[in-house]
Amino acid sequence: MKKIGMILTPDVRSKAYLSKLVDNKIKLNQIIFMNDDREEKKFSNKEINQAKLYGIRIEKSVKTILNENYTHFKEFPFVDINNLELRNFIKQSRIDFYIFTGGGILESEILSSGPRFIHFHPGLVPFYRGSTCFYYSIINDDKCGVTAYVMDEKLDAGKIIHQKSFSKPSHIFIDDIFDAHIRSDTMIDVLKGSLLLNENFLKQDPDAGETYFIIHPVLKHIAILSCVI
Repeated sequence: MKKIGMILTPDVRSKAYLSKLVDNKIKLNQIIFMNDDREEKKFSNKEINQAKLYGIRIEKSVKTILNENYTHFKEFPFVDINNLELRNFIKQSRIDFYIFTGGGILESEILSSGPRFIHFHPGLVPFYRGSTCFYYSIINDDKCGVTAYVMDEKLDAGKIIHQKSFSKPSHIFIDDIFDAHIRSDTMIDVLKGSLLLNENFLKQDPDAGETYFIIHPVLKHIAILSCVI
């Protein structure tokens, strides 16, 4: 059996990942929480209710969800995936894969620390690499997708574990809620399907496809309007 861990940060994406794990009664071998005690984002009742439809409890803090559902997790007083203290802990963890939720760009030292890191990218690679790909997908294809891959030093070019497509949302809460939902939903597919066991991953051509950058506000507005009208 592969040993699987997760590295959390105090944000909506981590809340979504934890919520889906709890609802699906999936236990990981280790949970790391990078927590600098920042004030977590507050949400309106409409956002909270929409998140609940996806099975995400955004009205609770990450620490609260952890305390309610996990008897043990390792907490660090910073949010920096490349921190030396975290890196040393990971080296000694005997975990095969860590699910990465955020905290910076992984540098070569942590990528070579032993475990491999899994990212759930909101775009179907190689066609959608880079930033805010769900908006570009909505504009171009009228849908979105997520790719689970093993991270390496080249952006969104690691070996593909699983890909999943989603219909575009019928609401405006795309940045926080829909993005977190499609990533966490794909994560559940990977874990329930035991897709990490045989490591039958698909190698990418790192030079193929398209890389996108943070979407212009006008294009973003067009994408959002297409979801609600």
